[in-house]
Amino acid sequence: MKKIIKLIMTLIPAVLVMSLGSCGKKQELSMTYEQPINTLTGAIINYDEEAYLSCFTNAAKEEYKSAQDYSDTFIESIYPRTSEQHKLSTAIIEHLELEDEDIKKLEESYVRRFRKRIDISKAISMSVRFKVFKNEQKRTILRKMIVVRVDNTWYIYGEVPKDLDLSVNNAMFSDILEIAENDDDSDEQAEDSSKS
Repeated sequence: MKKIIKLIMTLIPAVLVMSLGSCGKKQELSMTYEQPINTLTGAIINYDEEAYLSCFTNAAKEEYKSAQDYSDTFIESIYPRTSEQHKLSTAIIEHLELEDEDIKKLEESYVRRFRKRIDISKAISMSVRFKVFKNEQKRTILRKMIVVRVDNTWYIYGEVPKDLDLSVNNAMFSDILEIAENDDDSDEQAEDSSKS
């Protein structure tokens, strides 16, 4: 009986590690459409290029890595390291499951773009809000994104973005502070809608 308990106690951490891995692992059958966004956020915060790229389809990842200006420290150009305290958070503000007709268009567009076929079982269009906080200031970036389920794994659809600028400097804040301050009221609504 003690051996069975030891075996169970050994397996529990292994199962947890497998379930918290990156986006592109096929064994994660229970992932939700939010997982690529959550993984993307964690990858940016931790400067983990592999985890970041795992949120995109293989063709998009291969194209990005084969670019002439590719660097394996590319996250630093998206979210530069600074000596000052800063924090990144994301929220899915709204989402909409796409119809079969729209999914077919995504598949056709993918073939034209990457010259590879893709079999999408589900697709969700969403608005994702990225917030960068530094001291008393914050910067808000709203992005439209589509996530797709392929072989029971969710990915961010399309190219790996090269222009997701999350840098934090005072000049940027001057234009967006007013928008960000008005955005506080919608924070609670975004959390509620992302839970449903």
